[in-house]
Amino acid sequence: MARFAGGVLFAFGIALTVLTIWIIVRQFAGCCSMQSSTTVLVISLFLVSAFCALVGYRLLFNRPNRHGSLLPPFGWKVLAAVFFVLAIAVALIAIAHGQYRLLVAPLGLGVLAYYCLVAGGVRLFGRKPSPVFPPETSLLQMKEFVPAGFRCGIEILNDDRTPMRFVVSMLCKAAGLNETDAIRTMLEIHAKGGVLLAMASMDEARRVADNVTAEARASNHPLVCRAVSLEG
Repeated sequence: MARFAGGVLFAFGIALTVLTIWIIVRQFAGCCSMQSSTTVLVISLFLVSAFCALVGYRLLFNRPNRHGSLLPPFGWKVLAAVFFVLAIAVALIAIAHGQYRLLVAPLGLGVLAYYCLVAGGVRLFGRKPSPVFPPETSLLQMKEFVPAGFRCGIEILNDDRTPMRFVVSMLCKAAGLNETDAIRTMLEIHAKGGVLLAMASMDEARRVADNVTAEARASNHPLVCRAVSLEG
């Protein structure tokens, strides 16, 4: 379903790009400068087409970035700023021309800007932070964290200082996950407060946990990763 939506978005983004280029070419072919309203329309179409094409590409090919998102946090904030500026520009143009029905567009752009800020990690209106358990917490004691058939493995706890991209890199490098699975696991850790990853043996679990912990301490990150077993 996600790939189907990605394919539709990607095609829509490409189509909008072609439409934007056609509008620009037609304006210049007529040897007339673009009016302010046309300029805003062209910029809006270009931004929407670029956004749809990028999001569609990532969904279609299942390629989220290391932040577990479709854009990096800075990219979301820049996009939010652009939407806010466009909302103000469209509102001013609509009021200047007495086209008050067009004020619906700035409202929509404002909503897009708000959700871009949320996606970029900006906490607005008391947004609930991700859960952070004390380092001594044992996820083995919480049934909702124990996967079916789990016997031994590693336990990773969420914290508010270790960068997401570091967790992803450790899951790939030490635990042997591919990038997509590593990103999904990192998001699960962030959303739930921790995760239990099954390993074939305690020796493997200790090796992975030791490697992750060593890398984390060397990078001055407080990430908690340890080998655990239900068999004592």
